[in-house]
Amino acid sequence: MAKLKVRGLSAQNLAGIDVANNRAHSSREVYLREYIHHDAPDHLLRGDVLDLRELTKRTAIIIDQNTKTYLEFVGTVRELGLNNEN
Repeated sequence: MAKLKVRGLSAQNLAGIDVANNRAHSSREVYLREYIHHDAPDHLLRGDVLDLRELTKRTAIIIDQNTKTYLEFVGTVRELGLNNEN
């Protein structure tokens, strides 16, 4: 397992870490390891999630436009009496 040293942490940040690890009933090391383990993938995937949200919005717009076009087409066919009556 890789080692990591963190220098220059403020007393306020260190106190916050201590409060959190005490709540979790763990050591600083265990708490920070678990925090990094859970947070790092979220940070790495954040861009992908935003891309998926944008793709979903665009897909919804396209579906809406296609539905309107289809309904207009069906209305035109009905107006012209071109229904398939077989």
